[in-house]
Amino acid sequence: MNALLVGGLSHRNAAVRSCTAQHLERLAEVMGMARLLSGKKDLTDRFLIAVSKLAVDPAQEVRHHGRNILRNVAPNGDFAKMWDKFAPRKERESLREVISKVNLKERNI
Repeated sequence: MNALLVGGLSHRNAAVRSCTAQHLERLAEVMGMARLLSGKKDLTDRFLIAVSKLAVDPAQEVRHHGRNILRNVAPNGDFAKMWDKFAPRKERESLREVISKVNLKERNI
């Protein structure tokens, strides 16, 4: 996870960010949302910051994977508390819109 966050998250190439997002999505599925939101500062902090960046990325495929991660994480009871604690302040408003859209799509499906 560390290699993905350090190397691919802020890469200039959208294809690299897309692969990073795809691998983070799979890693989140394997590790489980409860473990990712366990509150351990290093893991939860870095994961939520990464998902925040991915969900508002300019590249559509990267946003798709970021929003899929949010869709899987949002139903977790600890998500709101951890998100308020760790999400970057400057991106919170745009992320609130993304989360509400994800939740609306989830209800309509």
